[in-house]
Amino acid sequence: MYLFHNFKARNDLCSEDKRIFDSYVGPAQEVKKGSHLAREGETLKCLHLIEKGWACRYRMLRDGSEPITSLLLPGDISDNGQGLHARLEFSIKAITPLRFTTIDPAGAERLFERPRILRLFRASGHISHSTALNWIINVSARSAEGRIANLLCECYARSHAAGLTYRGRYFFPLTQTEISDVLGLSSVHVSRSISKIKRKGLIENCDHKQIRIKNWRGLATLGDFRQDDLELSS
Repeated sequence: MYLFHNFKARNDLCSEDKRIFDSYVGPAQEVKKGSHLAREGETLKCLHLIEKGWACRYRMLRDGSEPITSLLLPGDISDNGQGLHARLEFSIKAITPLRFTTIDPAGAERLFERPRILRLFRASGHISHSTALNWIINVSARSAEGRIANLLCECYARSHAAGLTYRGRYFFPLTQTEISDVLGLSSVHVSRSISKIKRKGLIENCDHKQIRIKNWRGLATLGDFRQDDLELSS
């Protein structure tokens, strides 16, 4: 979770950690929107470090629907290690054009031998767990407006931690259908709820698939957002 953004600039890793990490990361790759990095039922062939664009984990249901179970933003890693040795219970798909690098299983094992790097992977896993718990609460206990507000706050906070925001603006490429797949709402309900949030003066749409948060405190209150869940130390 965003902890791997600008990895070489981290001050909690020594120069040898960074050198070794860099030696096991493959060259950058790019794929189109809709491309799969992994599919349900497979064993993850490598770890994916997201550099640019958004991806998601999702699971195909019998009725053909594809509820999104988590989002992968720049600085995120596709898995914190367990999936390299186990059958995947989800698929990973690019929801925008995507650029990423990879670490193969042998390289991951060597990196896990470095205590500081291992702590970083574990911190990423803990934040992923906290985010997943929040999504469960979001769907089960919050209103439609609250769910959307919480999601907007989460994506802003993660983008901000990776240094990808500017004066309240950030990249938010999700379509209404994809928001529906995240939050368990109909597209119509999503559209109406977003319009209400805008009328309250909390957000506004910008060009290039960006959103500007006009009133952070108001949006966070509406969504009952707890930023400390995303601030575990590495």
